Amino acid sequence: MPQPAILDFNRQLERDGVPTPAAGIDMDLVRDCIHCGLCLPKCPTFRALHHEGDSPRGRMWQIKEASLGLVGFDDPRFQAHIYQCFNCRACETACPSGVQFGAVMEMARARTPPQNRRDRTVRALLLNGLLPHPRRLQIAGWLYRLARAARIPGLLRRTRAWKVLPLGKFAAFPPVGDMAPGRPALPALTKGLEPRRGRVGLLAGCIQDEMFRGTNRRTALALTSNGYDVVVPSDSVCCGALPSHAGESNTAARLAARTMDTFTGLDVVIVNAAGCGSNMKEYDLQLRNDQQRREAGAAFSRTVRDASEFLIDGGMRAPTRRIQLRVAYQDPCHLVHGQKILRQPRQALKMIPGIELVEMTESDWCCGSAGVYNLTHPEIAEQALGWKVRHIVDSGAQVIASANPGCILQISMGLQRAGHDVPVVHVMDLLGWAYGDETQRPPLVLRAMA
Repeated sequence: MPQPAILDFNRQLERDGVPTPAAGIDMDLVRDCIHCGLCLPKCPTFRALHHEGDSPRGRMWQIKEASLGLVGFDDPRFQAHIYQCFNCRACETACPSGVQFGAVMEMARARTPPQNRRDRTVRALLLNGLLPHPRRLQIAGWLYRLARAARIPGLLRRTRAWKVLPLGKFAAFPPVGDMAPGRPALPALTKGLEPRRGRVGLLAGCIQDEMFRGTNRRTALALTSNGYDVVVPSDSVCCGALPSHAGESNTAARLAARTMDTFTGLDVVIVNAAGCGSNMKEYDLQLRNDQQRREAGAAFSRTVRDASEFLIDGGMRAPTRRIQLRVAYQDPCHLVHGQKILRQPRQALKMIPGIELVEMTESDWCCGSAGVYNLTHPEIAEQALGWKVRHIVDSGAQVIASANPGCILQISMGLQRAGHDVPVVHVMDLLGWAYGDETQRPPLVLRAMA
């Protein structure tokens, strides 16, 4: 409840004709932006659209105006600029004032109605209709894996039917991955190798578990190879990252609370999806409307670690199997800008015998996946993907490593469509293969390890 002094101050402002801030927006965070413009050269939508309203400082100014009632949250122009943002948070890395742009954007989106019918459909079917419901997710994942086993993607490519089907481009160009129907889920507990170093929880996730179950298995293998017992709760659900980034705050808060309850009693929770990790490290933001839960969320967030962050900072044991490959690492936005993790994934790759790590231009620029952005704003997302594909090809890498399922899906699709046979895999896939996993390696990795 607002304090009486604050209410009296706000009433005085109203009497003086000064608008008061809208509920749900932390104006202290908004005022941190000094509108210097140093963020502009790092903003992908400003590069693509060349409009001040689609720059970080332009959006902060508009959010301030909307919060003070000078423009409506439902104004179509405001909606367009707010939802055209990738929320990649590259502006946070560039900002000398430490503006928490991602937090402000999520608060603003929670107040802003969906921009159009496409956005409403994605929210209804995916963010609220599928992700919060484990049984529906299992059915969707099984159908997707069955379609791959039946070679439906190849049929869509040959007939070019993917061009007219909704989501056809993703169905026709699936990523390299362990997606065979019937592949078992991870056991509830996997014992670590001696000498034991601890006990950790592993977020299986929603999309990650259904589409990249092999990556989860190889993450567990890397952890057990380093002496950690791995606990995978059987009732784990979506962590709320995608709803949170899109402004579905009620759904995000419910999923955050459920995830916290799932991992009760564990001192460390490992996450191998960058967007999920960034979200879980900010549960105090997702639970901001419940003071008790907010404090518990902040405490829980302190237990969350990215898989590569945890292994490298804890002194990773070097794998012994050699993989002779030239690899480029693509930084997921929510890992490098959201979690400020830059060196650990690269160090993990360098510890694999035979890996030659090459840097690609603009590795920390968004690929256009950006949660559900490639579904709600495909035209702008395609521009970002085009930049990424060109830089990958120019790097001369044989394999691209990343650390987020959305990035892997997006970049795999872009490379295949452009005719480039460059596998995109998770950092933990390469680590798992180097630690001894024999299953479902992409052809190029198989040849390198022969």
